[in-house]
Amino acid sequence: MANDGYLHYQLSEYKNRGEMVSLFVDDENPDDFIAGYVLGLNYRQVVIRSVSPVGRYDGLMGVSLGIVGAAIGEDEYALRLSRLLRLRAEEPGLPFACEPEEDLFHALLRLARDSGRVVTCWSGDSEITGFVAGVDDLRVRLDALDFFGQNPQPVTLVLRDIDMISLDAEDERMYELLNASSPAADVDASSDTARTQPE
Repeated sequence: MANDGYLHYQLSEYKNRGEMVSLFVDDENPDDFIAGYVLGLNYRQVVIRSVSPVGRYDGLMGVSLGIVGAAIGEDEYALRLSRLLRLRAEEPGLPFACEPEEDLFHALLRLARDSGRVVTCWSGDSEITGFVAGVDDLRVRLDALDFFGQNPQPVTLVLRDIDMISLDAEDERMYELLNASSPAADVDASSDTARTQPE
């Protein structure tokens, strides 16, 4: 793990300069990292506006500094992604604001709750996607969704146990779309298709 004090200094510099940063969070897979622009930072957490590998804005990502192995800013990969963002005239997406030194995970979860958006929370080996039913200073209550974005089930997570949070990324938007649709409509649509097929 990177030294948290030096890591905070690095991320603060990237934030002040408006430079893209890559966060490496998996020691066993050095090719797996999160790229984006730092929006919020304290000594425990960072929130970045994530950028996908193909150069599109991909929501907000909160990351515990304790799981970050390294942070690299403005390398060739970052310059390439920045250029793609400009060429596509990409719009940043969901706005994020926070108070100095506030709990950034709490801020992300409040934003998801207040806007009725889906989040994904990683805690250890667990990955839970769902709507925020409630959040306080210690815990978050999620209505966890199944593979088809349906059947919400209550799950409670302790905030300090959360490693990462994703909001407004392509995966979360997919779950929102699935949740807004009715599985019964899929059955009806397939029946209609079957009825209109030539014999």
